[in-house]
Amino acid sequence: MKPEGDAVFVYGLLMLPEVVFAITGKNYVMQPASLVDYKRYGLSQQPGETPVPALAHSVGDLQHGQLLLEVLAEDLALLDFFEELDSGLYLRQKVRVQSLGLWLDAWCYTAGPALQPYLSGEWSLQQVSQSHKEYLITELIPSMLATYHSLRSHTSAITKGTPLSED
Repeated sequence: MKPEGDAVFVYGLLMLPEVVFAITGKNYVMQPASLVDYKRYGLSQQPGETPVPALAHSVGDLQHGQLLLEVLAEDLALLDFFEELDSGLYLRQKVRVQSLGLWLDAWCYTAGPALQPYLSGEWSLQQVSQSHKEYLITELIPSMLATYHSLRSHTSAITKGTPLSED
């Protein structure tokens, strides 16, 4: 029986279960995983105060992370929005990861064209302080979700032909 949903390899802020829960409202099962020929970098310019990583192809490197299991389509859409796919910051692509002795296909967010020039140095989860986590969970993610739901309701109204109220 095929599992419901997709696997997603995460290597940065999404390794924090509380961040994934803040975005999706779900506690996804995570298990250790590794991705061959990729490396996690820091960014020379941060979009905010919270240090964020980006993953790029790097022959000979091995990136450790976590595998989110059975991620539902609606939650994958939320993760896509969080990763700002529409801006070109990140791309979502299929990769092959090793987890618990098995090779699995998974989605992964890699550095997009807009981030490539800013890949710099190392990034580790220890760079993310408790205040960074609190900011993400109490301010950034709720604001992002409000925007996401607003855009979806506007898009839904347009596709149904419902007139939008003028603000």
